[in-house]
Amino acid sequence: MNRKIHIILVFCALALLFVGTSCSSKKKMMKTSLREFTATRIIQEVENNAFDFNNFQAKISVKVDTEDKDFNVKGQLRMKKDSIIWTSLSLPLGLEIVRIKIEPDSVFFLNRNDKTYLCENIEMFNDNSIMTESLQFLQAVLVGNVLDLNENDNYKVEIDDGLYNLLISKKKKSLWIDPQLFKIRKFYIKEHHDGKRKIELQYADFVKVNDKYVPTHITINIHGDINLKAVINYSNIVVGDNIDFIFNVPKKYDRIYR
Repeated sequence: MNRKIHIILVFCALALLFVGTSCSSKKKMMKTSLREFTATRIIQEVENNAFDFNNFQAKISVKVDTEDKDFNVKGQLRMKKDSIIWTSLSLPLGLEIVRIKIEPDSVFFLNRNDKTYLCENIEMFNDNSIMTESLQFLQAVLVGNVLDLNENDNYKVEIDDGLYNLLISKKKKSLWIDPQLFKIRKFYIKEHHDGKRKIELQYADFVKVNDKYVPTHITINIHGDINLKAVINYSNIVVGDNIDFIFNVPKKYDRIYR
């Protein structure tokens, strides 16, 4: 796997980064007549149904399609609320290739393939990444929440294919809300610096964990300087347990700088 793919993996981790022990079967969405709710009511329902956790861990599989390369990896995702995002990604045969840890102000990246590591302030990635607003924002994306819904914003509500569609033109953002679960099904953003880069997230296959629903299938489409599609699937979701976030750098590894 070449350096370009490693960079894409970091990008996915930042852009994505890609629960009680009992999960229900996957929730099937049924078409229903939608009540005419105001934007304020929809926002309140979405906030009431937000998925919350202290510690989160899951097995993940990630399929990435780029303009010139496709690959699959598997691994683990672990998060401590408002504190850490940690992931280990491995080839299908089980050999770890990448380990990533994101903290509120730092990014750590371990490359097993060429025995290098990176340790940088998260602000170093702000020029090229799409969603590095905060660690909290990234965690929200990974569990299908949204942080910056503001009842004072000028929302327009439409009905689109059986979903509530909240449009926020001044922020170049649009959300599609499921009318039964009041969970985000699709989230579209134009990148805020130049508007040329776009990201679309789609959430599906919701399972109930601790009386709240969380998506187990996330599709990410990014268009701009980098064009890629990433599909993330979760399994074995657990919250509440104490978990560790081991990130040890072997002595023979060389530090790289962005």
